[in-house]
Amino acid sequence: MAGGLGQETVELSTLLSRAAEESFLSLKELVEKSKSSAEMSDSEKKISILKYLVKTQQRMLRLNVLAKWCQQDWQKVQGDKRVPLIQYCQQLASTLSSHDTCFTQAADSLFFMHEGLQQARAPVYDVPSAVEILLTGTYQRLPKCLEDVGIQSTLNEEQQKPALKKLDTLVRSKLLEVSLPKEISEVKVTDGTALLRVDGEFKVLVTLGYRGHLSLWRILHLELLVGEKGGPVKLEESRRHALGDDLERRMAAAENPFTPLYSVLHELCVALIMDTVIRQVQALRQGRWKDAIRFELIADGNMAQGGSAGSVQTIQVGEADSTILRTPGLKILYWLDFERNAGTSNAGSYPFIKIEPGPDLQMKCLHSSFVIDPLTGKEAELTLDQSYIDVEKLLLRAICCNRYTRLLEIYIDLRKDGQIYRVSGDVVLNCVLEESDDCKDLRRYNEQLGYHTKVLLEGCNGVYPYEDQWVSQDQLVEDQMTKRLV
Repeated sequence: MAGGLGQETVELSTLLSRAAEESFLSLKELVEKSKSSAEMSDSEKKISILKYLVKTQQRMLRLNVLAKWCQQDWQKVQGDKRVPLIQYCQQLASTLSSHDTCFTQAADSLFFMHEGLQQARAPVYDVPSAVEILLTGTYQRLPKCLEDVGIQSTLNEEQQKPALKKLDTLVRSKLLEVSLPKEISEVKVTDGTALLRVDGEFKVLVTLGYRGHLSLWRILHLELLVGEKGGPVKLEESRRHALGDDLERRMAAAENPFTPLYSVLHELCVALIMDTVIRQVQALRQGRWKDAIRFELIADGNMAQGGSAGSVQTIQVGEADSTILRTPGLKILYWLDFERNAGTSNAGSYPFIKIEPGPDLQMKCLHSSFVIDPLTGKEAELTLDQSYIDVEKLLLRAICCNRYTRLLEIYIDLRKDGQIYRVSGDVVLNCVLEESDDCKDLRRYNEQLGYHTKVLLEGCNGVYPYEDQWVSQDQLVEDQMTKRLV
């Protein structure tokens, strides 16, 4: 009779027949083995027969117990109610199995509840001690031995000196193991710290011991040197801490920790510089310069005009993950009012200054044409002081050099034809009545430069003094200009 799992039953007669058959077969096999095997000794045969008898005896005893047990067909359960004994045992086994499942589920639930209680537990506050300290100002139950122990949070002066000396040696050895970027202008090791400085951009104070590892660098202080008239650019406290944490993680993961340190801070400084330059140019257009200048943004080779203060989207300050490709350059065009008065409107004829990051990731200031510095007589080098950004000062210097160069070109052309010479207290231009080609050129220069020719003839600001050595001093400049013009 078959049922569900754990409910299968077998007829007693079937079980008896199977036991008798297996015992007979075992005895038959033992006899045949004893006859056929001549090597078996008499003692071995007796041991085999004894094992067979013990095994058969155990089997028959079990059958006897099972037969007596089956005679008790009914068991009295819950008063007068009677159920078969086998069914009753099956019910007990099913109940025990259910209990086992419940116990397992309860154990699993208690385990996960324990993990949750670790996070949800509330601290046990010592309210009586808090009240005592609040009312009396002392704590009587504090052990007196704590006063004798004395917890020292810092090293004394005698202990600090050898410790700092060892730390200095360790910092210097770690700096020698890596190659620092060539743009870092100053490296100074003092009191177990290393000061790294890039002129006009930033300075950072680092030491060893990031997350307890003496092989990793930790940032103690970070300061940006990019600034203008109002002083250096200031980062918010939270933003500076976030930037420092990000730099520490990058330095810990990099093979050369100072490469990501410089690249991230340099890109941040470039973004801040261009943001300051654009903001100052917008202020100049709103002020006294007005329509005398115009600026254009240069981003990835494309130029966007900036005719008004509200037409340019400037860079967000503190965007540390921006790249140089996303940092636009700036093109400042000047002498717009002069060209407008002369009746020309060709945008390509306007001189301009270009301020942008160069291929070497350094800020570059380039003029549209070759200009000479009046003070040195050589090619002018336009630079932007990143610690004190002043676009107006840079623009005035470019205009001064451009004006000097153009006046020098006129002077060289006039001297070639002998149309200018000096008399007592004055300079005379010699021109025939017929309008020759030279006079046409002179008139063209006058129309273009206006009052600039008068400044040249009167020797404005001592640029062209009236001494005999005047020609000899400017001869070198004339030669250089002649080579450039040719």
